[in-house]
Amino acid sequence: EPTSRYSLPEAGSENSVPMISQEDVRNFYKWRYQPRNATLVIVGDITASEAQNIAERSFGDWRGTETETCSVSDKPARQTRALHVVAKPEAKQSEVRIGNVGIPRQHPDYHATVVMNAVLGGLFTSRINLNLRERHGYTYGAFSHLDWRRQAGPFVVSTAVQSEVTAPAAKEAVSEIERIREERVSTDELSLATSYLDGVFPIRYETTDAIAGALAALVEFRLPDDFYDTYRDHVRAVSTDDVLRVAQAHLHPEALQLLVVGDPETILDPCEAIGFGRATLYDTEGNLI
Repeated sequence: EPTSRYSLPEAGSENSVPMISQEDVRNFYKWRYQPRNATLVIVGDITASEAQNIAERSFGDWRGTETETCSVSDKPARQTRALHVVAKPEAKQSEVRIGNVGIPRQHPDYHATVVMNAVLGGLFTSRINLNLRERHGYTYGAFSHLDWRRQAGPFVVSTAVQSEVTAPAAKEAVSEIERIREERVSTDELSLATSYLDGVFPIRYETTDAIAGALAALVEFRLPDDFYDTYRDHVRAVSTDDVLRVAQAHLHPEALQLLVVGDPETILDPCEAIGFGRATLYDTEGNLI
């Protein structure tokens, strides 16, 4: 929604950043940086008692009150398709993003959705990449991902293509989103996705830094303590029926948003012709043209 914090750039803008005062920073710090909101994660060659002693020495006298949980609207701004074009005159390539509002990290469909996305666009051997790169030669790579948040984050397909093939590349990506909602994936596709996710899982947590990040994620997303112990079992349990179900539930072809950064003279008319309606045109600062 236009009034939601999610509709604003994460890092601010040239207009908003200079407006932040020293007093704003102080007040934000007092409001959010409280011991009841904080979690200390220590990973390394250290015992639990040693870690506790360090924590007590460093933070034992830190006092404060618990602050309320922040919540903003994560509802989509529209329920219909739309085309957004950021004008980069004479650009030889276009950056393409296609997506819709997804699901929160704690959603019970998390594991099935991760597997579904792996088949669709999460791996090099996924459908979107094989279509756009191998079959049509539109790009060096095209992938999809879900941005996991406490509240609903976006599902996004991303690729870069030559300006002249922007519209057909976007059309093929949309066709793959529609196809995975219409028919079950093959057992071979499912096995490839689950085997990869299962096999690569331990590699992601080989370093102390990675383990610390994983433990922090348990807190950040309020996950159960056994999340990592059971992750591979949950992934292996995903069926072709599960993939079809979550694709139908969480991919929304009728509400997809198509964003293209490129040369409007080359891409505007072809992109408007593939079913997203008349384009809204922006400059590179996000201002309407």
